[in-house]
Amino acid sequence: MTFTNNIVILQRQNYCFTILSYFFTMNNTFNDNAHRELCQRRDQEFLALYRPTLDALLDQGMSPSKARRAAVEFTIANGRPHYHVNHERAYRCVCHLLQAEDKRGNGSRTYRNSGDMDLAHGRLRRQMWYEITQQVKSLATRGMSIENAIDHVLDHCRASRFFISPATALTKICPSVRTRALR
Repeated sequence: MTFTNNIVILQRQNYCFTILSYFFTMNNTFNDNAHRELCQRRDQEFLALYRPTLDALLDQGMSPSKARRAAVEFTIANGRPHYHVNHERAYRCVCHLLQAEDKRGNGSRTYRNSGDMDLAHGRLRRQMWYEITQQVKSLATRGMSIENAIDHVLDHCRASRFFISPATALTKICPSVRTRALR
């Protein structure tokens, strides 16, 4: 019996909702865990660059609060981290942006923000997706498939910066001393 036949039988017995909600819950749990793991990797990479910078600024006699802010801003701007995004999500977002770019090139009417792909979350998030898309596009023009180009970019390429705000870095990644968010 195939999976499709099992679904049909379950629908007849009114168990479909329970089974499908279980599958969706398991899928969302996997996505949440994967997202959490990717964020932890990003945070570790950030802290590995942040701590020596902070130590150097403190050794120069800068006040701790000013040193923390300066170290965060320096690390964000000068860090070259990996892209910490899910491969499946990257494939969906990159393909969506490439299609939108093709529509724009053909003179078709297209929308600016892609709310259905969560690209409109924020300026930094959009900037990251556009950067990934440009790298994938340059590899694809050299004959690499989109899937292989995405895998190559996510596994081997570095981002131009950390795509987090200074306030997020201060409050979530390195909150050793309570500080007000940067304004």
